[in-house]
Amino acid sequence: MTPMHAAVAARLTETIASAGIVLDRSGLTLFGAGADNIVFAGHTLDGRALIVKTPRRERPRYGTAAFAARALARHRVPAPEVLFHDASICVETRCPGVPLTGAEGLLDTWDSTPYPAMLRAAKEAGALLRRAHTIAVHGYGRLTPTGSGPHHTLLDSLLPHPAPPAIAAPAGGLAQAAHRAVSGHLWRLRDAGPRLLVGDCAARHIFLNPADGAISGFIDLESARGGHPLADIAGFSVREHPQMAQALLHGYFPDGVELDRAWALTLHRARIASSLLLFHTRRGENEPAHRIADCLAADLAAITSHSPTVLPAHLS
Repeated sequence: MTPMHAAVAARLTETIASAGIVLDRSGLTLFGAGADNIVFAGHTLDGRALIVKTPRRERPRYGTAAFAARALARHRVPAPEVLFHDASICVETRCPGVPLTGAEGLLDTWDSTPYPAMLRAAKEAGALLRRAHTIAVHGYGRLTPTGSGPHHTLLDSLLPHPAPPAIAAPAGGLAQAAHRAVSGHLWRLRDAGPRLLVGDCAARHIFLNPADGAISGFIDLESARGGHPLADIAGFSVREHPQMAQALLHGYFPDGVELDRAWALTLHRARIASSLLLFHTRRGENEPAHRIADCLAADLAAITSHSPTVLPAHLS
């Protein structure tokens, strides 16, 4: 741990103690440093494993994460328990096991060969997400700590949807085409009322406990929002190995996928893939950018030919 991290850990330890949470003698150890948080791990005196986050940026959304975790737990969807949070810290229980990527630090499952336990867990995750998506919230978009979003309707949350900024071809052309195609077909999305979305729905944010093979929790809930449920499923399928996405879909849709839901999946994938394509292109991350461009091109072809697909056509 660097001197800077040690100083941060000391400050957080004082805050934790003042909140009445007693750490064991090992204190806090650096667990990771992402774009939004510096993360530490620790244990309470009674043996509970903890994750402690402190924000890299202003206005962290720890209150939103606490709301989402409570709502999921009430509906028997595993999630961390947020023990304490304020603007400078979030203390939550650590879900046992490893992420569905198979190991800590892996961003996705694309470059792996999913083994049977991963596929079974992805199917279970799909069933759990289906249950999570029965949770109604008040409004679409980023949720407040009380579960309210800023938009009254689904279309309000997606329109006016600004065109993507100018960027060099071919990524820029694909993103612009996706904006036009999605905007012209948003009427196909049924507005059944805002539901709780985990937000950043990716394998690295879903934990599997190897001891029993069960999902132990959906983590990093700061991105929770009110929205159309299939946006979560579409986001997962854009990021993850096709076998993992297929397993998740089997868990979510045990009776198959109807046409209107295939349209929703295709439109949400194109919308999410467009944003991810620009993100990776700006960062010079060519491999994920090329992969996402292929998915986006397949979905644009499906939209223009009025042939929506459950997964991008080139992966089905």
